Amino acid sequence: MALIAFGVMLPIGVLIGANIGHAADRVYALLAAALPGPVHRASPRSLRLSGWVLALLALVGLLLEVRTGLS
Repeated sequence: MALIAFGVMLPIGVLIGANIGHAADRVYALLAAALPGPVHRASPRSLRLSGWVLALLALVGLLLEVRTGLS
């Protein structure tokens, strides 16, 4: 189950981090509509950093899951 979760989080993190298809801008717009108060202090650029952190953690999680599953 964790393998599936990490497998889904990795491409989402890369999409947001690399801003492919303006994903960070779209996530920012979604958050601004859903949570108007605290989101205005953030920016799409800060969401890109969060996307890369999410992708890195998902990659580490995937590697650990595969490694423990194979041994």
